[in-house]
Amino acid sequence: MFKKSFVYLLVMTIVVGFAFGGCRQKGAKEKKEDFTGVELTYYKMWDDSEILEPIINEYQATHPGLQIHYRKFSNFNEYQRTILNEMAEGEGPDIFSMQNTWFASNYKKISPMPEDFGTPDDFLSLFVDVAFQDLVRTDQNGQLGVMALPMTVDTLALYYNKDHFEDRIPTRGKPADTWEGIKEDVILLNKEDDDFEIEVSGIAMGRGDNISRGVDVLYLLMLQYGTEFYNDNISEAIFAGQQSSLGSSNYPGLDALELFSSFADANQKHYSWNEYFVDDDSDEKEIEAFARGKVSMIFGFAYTHDEIVNQISLLRGRGEKAIDESDIRIVQVPQLIDPDVSSDKRVTYSTYFAETVSRNSKYPRVAWDFLLELTKKKNLEY
Repeated sequence: MFKKSFVYLLVMTIVVGFAFGGCRQKGAKEKKEDFTGVELTYYKMWDDSEILEPIINEYQATHPGLQIHYRKFSNFNEYQRTILNEMAEGEGPDIFSMQNTWFASNYKKISPMPEDFGTPDDFLSLFVDVAFQDLVRTDQNGQLGVMALPMTVDTLALYYNKDHFEDRIPTRGKPADTWEGIKEDVILLNKEDDDFEIEVSGIAMGRGDNISRGVDVLYLLMLQYGTEFYNDNISEAIFAGQQSSLGSSNYPGLDALELFSSFADANQKHYSWNEYFVDDDSDEKEIEAFARGKVSMIFGFAYTHDEIVNQISLLRGRGEKAIDESDIRIVQVPQLIDPDVSSDKRVTYSTYFAETVSRNSKYPRVAWDFLLELTKKKNLEY
């Protein structure tokens, strides 16, 4: 049965404790100084204070006089707006958590990790490649530096209804590994009503308005086609003019878009989704459809499992039909080329938050020292 830990990947290993930690020759903790009057503020999404308080209290106990004030946010738009507005006024939190895509254009708002705490090479040896690409950048002085530390990396995955596959594709019982195979699966999984309208969809894909993860899937396909989104200094979008070595056109971004939208094209044999299948004003969109058994495959992240389970509970509470939780299964996202015959690495799309230190912080070394403590193996496991 599906386990959330299958998707959530701890990106720090036990070596963090002595690799990054061993570099802190002049760190705040080693100075044994008095921290009376030193206060840090920490903004973060979703995590209740009860989760972080034990770690904060333990750190404060070894730094006499230090106070760390934690504030939880639940709405991302409010969260981002608050941080940017406060930073523009020269204030804001000392430490905050931000989505990985934010760092490409906002790294100048960051106080990089001190080199004696850890180097980009240290970072590269400890983290998955995508974290290095996102979080190690050139600072305002032209120096390559570590801008943030991730605690987890969540990757896009394919959820499927086991019962549907065992009924319609019993010889395999799970989704194909390639996109061409997924097309064939969808043809077998689709069910039409008496009016030849889609009653059960093979996959929620092809539109961006009524699929909550639609844009993420399009990004995934662009990555798989090798799309380069920007030039080297991120000053110009280049994906529209890039030459392609895959697909039918000269433009990998266009190839990705054509594959994505083909599932919502009524002229395609694998057509499986339209504007009427779910309400685009719904917060649940394809999540509810999956919980009802109206779609066989959807894309999601680790938290999608909880969303599906919640929808099943709500439907049953109203006396409505819902799938069994045991039928919720997960596999890696399809690839353009069969992974069993390809020497290329699998390509998926990741999203995560990383912890960083503001350029406005009066105590950046103390803040970074705390983040290194926070991301030690024992604390990540906790």
